[in-house]
Amino acid sequence: MKKIFIIALILRLICLYLFRNVTNYDLQSYLQVGELTSKGINIYPDISNLHHPYFPFFLYFEAIAYRIGQIGLISQISPILTIKLILIFFDLGINYLVYLLSKKDLKTAFLYAINPVTILITTLHGQFDVIPVFFVLLTVYLLNEKQELLSILSFSFAILTKTWPILFIFPVIKRINNKKLMILIFLFPFLFGLIYVWLFKSSPLDIVETLIYYQGLWGIWGPWVLLGKQGIFFQKLTTLIFLFSFFSYSYFNKNKNLIKNILNLLFFFFIFTTNFSIQYFTWIIPFLIIVKPKHYLFLILFISICLFSYYYFWLFCAGCKITPSWLVITQKIIGFILWLSFIKIGYLLKKIS
Repeated sequence: MKKIFIIALILRLICLYLFRNVTNYDLQSYLQVGELTSKGINIYPDISNLHHPYFPFFLYFEAIAYRIGQIGLISQISPILTIKLILIFFDLGINYLVYLLSKKDLKTAFLYAINPVTILITTLHGQFDVIPVFFVLLTVYLLNEKQELLSILSFSFAILTKTWPILFIFPVIKRINNKKLMILIFLFPFLFGLIYVWLFKSSPLDIVETLIYYQGLWGIWGPWVLLGKQGIFFQKLTTLIFLFSFFSYSYFNKNKNLIKNILNLLFFFFIFTTNFSIQYFTWIIPFLIIVKPKHYLFLILFISICLFSYYYFWLFCAGCKITPSWLVITQKIIGFILWLSFIKIGYLLKKIS
């Protein structure tokens, strides 16, 4: 496993160097939020609505990275580089958990180590989904080890980093025998929220409002692309219908294998979601690699191609003011084929589950 770990680290550091000059809206948001937080300025709700629609946790990493960039001899280390190094650390942690959850299968661990999806999303895009994914996988591992208290605390921390893990709340609580522990699921979001309110003179309602109104981009994935622009009311309505359907499916899903259960939910999400962002692909990769459904390697490859079609703009068209029409069309075609692939492979997974 040490050799695989070293390979994974080297690959990520090489990509970190190659993409060192890449910039995007999310990375600029890190800098803005980091600077304001380090100066003790409250970002909820006005700034957070656009730049940090999460619980107050990752903003501390952003603030630390910003501060490091202001220190004398190490000021040449950019805050973005510092943040991405933190993300690489958690991605390597995922690699080790994949190794453990696959019953210490080295081939499975190696496949995750070289998968281009999380490497690109982490070292190029700079998205921090690897942090909540790490804690979700740690939750699964701890549940398998019968460590219910630690697993609940890990899941609570996952929700703190991003609200995404709430999607998996039913499969997790069904595995908890001591139902009294359920009260701890929102411990860390509540605790960190109170700390932030105290430190930055904010309002709990402002934080809650930011979380409630956040959603991914509407109309860029699956059949929703065909509908074109729609009003906010229609977007919110379809989002609520999807969430109700998702949690209903999750509640009645009887798959006792937690890894397969979560993978089934992820397929449901990608097939039916109305809102989408490309960093969401981070979530499905470790579960795909552990479960290995039929054609999963094809799916990972096509996800990588889809990512590259979006990252092409940042890599080779940084000076462009708008995305070229040919690239927009290419992204939509690739995305639609990928959506159909999710349907096919998800159906095959459901048949064998």
